[in-house]
Amino acid sequence: MVDNPELKKEQEIIALGSKQYGIAYTPAKIDFPEYEQMKSSVDAINTEFTKYDVDTNNFKSAKAARARLNKLKKDLNDKKIAIVKEADKPVLDFKKQIKDLIDEISQASDHIGNQIKVFEDNAKKQREANINADIDKRCKEAGVDPEKIEINQKWYNKSESYATFEKEINQQINLLIKEKEQMTENIKVVTAKANELGLPYQHWVEQLNNAPLSDVLGEMDKYSQEVKEAAERDKKAKLEAQKNIVEKNGKAINKETGEVQADYHTAYLLTKKARIKLGGTQYQFNQLLQYLKDMGFKIEKVK
Repeated sequence: MVDNPELKKEQEIIALGSKQYGIAYTPAKIDFPEYEQMKSSVDAINTEFTKYDVDTNNFKSAKAARARLNKLKKDLNDKKIAIVKEADKPVLDFKKQIKDLIDEISQASDHIGNQIKVFEDNAKKQREANINADIDKRCKEAGVDPEKIEINQKWYNKSESYATFEKEINQQINLLIKEKEQMTENIKVVTAKANELGLPYQHWVEQLNNAPLSDVLGEMDKYSQEVKEAAERDKKAKLEAQKNIVEKNGKAINKETGEVQADYHTAYLLTKKARIKLGGTQYQFNQLLQYLKDMGFKIEKVK
């Protein structure tokens, strides 16, 4: 770098609060008056050696020429680096000074900012607590489950108006009230249907949480029919099995397979004309007793 007294200094002002600080700097200038002459010399070297043909006779001198060219490149590059480094030094020093000042200001700003964040976080938590308490209160008064409310995160924002929250929460609560009323009616329908089909109602009422009323009623009819068909099959199978039963040593034995079916019981039926002995399994007697009740016979226990 060549000092040049004619270089004009630039003036800048940096404001720090109410105070102002001046900075004067001189734009970097590097004088290279003999560039064109050097350029001509390099052009000549380039012209000479780009037409250079390597053969067996000049191979050794070609390697030496390449070495000189590479050294010339390195010398030029090294000089460029040294000059640029020297020219950049005041700029780098200035950048470091400004960075140190900014770091100090940032430290003070962060100190205040961290405390502000604590206040803002606490305020947000309080807003959330207030909104949640408001939701619980409104749901309790309406008789609906607050867990079913879909929270809109915007409700917690300081910029969100209370009127917007109130409008949206009331819409959800009104919808839940209608759903609850509809569920009450659906439960009545399912309970009545269960009584009609002779089914326990609890399971089918729970199904209303997962399926519409029409689907639940359809499943109830289907299940009831399956139960009836299974009972008929079971009854038919037992009646067929009873036909093959004989008594042996107080046991009901399948005469075809020899398998013990159950204990064998006996009972006597007294009429004006005869004393009738009945024999069979407990299942058969239960069926007989039920038949007599269905036919209207008066049945009493006697000693």
